Amino acid sequence: MMHTDMTKPSEAESPSHGRSSERMRAFMAARILYNKGMMQADCTVRNLSDGGAKLEISGAVTLPEEFDLVIPQKNLRRRVRLCWRQDDACGVRFLTDDGPAEAASASAGGGETEEQLRARIRELERTITRLNARITELTSG
Repeated sequence: MMHTDMTKPSEAESPSHGRSSERMRAFMAARILYNKGMMQADCTVRNLSDGGAKLEISGAVTLPEEFDLVIPQKNLRRRVRLCWRQDDACGVRFLTDDGPAEAASASAGGGETEEQLRARIRELERTITRLNARITELTSG
């Protein structure tokens, strides 16, 4: 899981902020896939370069150090490593080249097998049960 002490690099570190390629502003829907595709989270790509991207995602979402990023508008899927995280933003570095053949089906959830979907449902049901118990604990009293 992600280390909580990861923070965004300071603006003064370098003019390129440690990037090896120029970034372009963006506003594209994307999906984060991890745990062998059984866990997903929606996000927004805010800027993109050949080497990585800045993503906007709720700070409440826990991210692993490595995951797959699917950007349907660009028809790409890349393995990425989390470089920094601050509030509702994070920076990722691309680890692999794009895989356009898988991107469209994975973004729609169509790349998951029935067993993966069932496992995901079971995990979500367990999460709901834990959250309901916590709500009851906090409101009783």
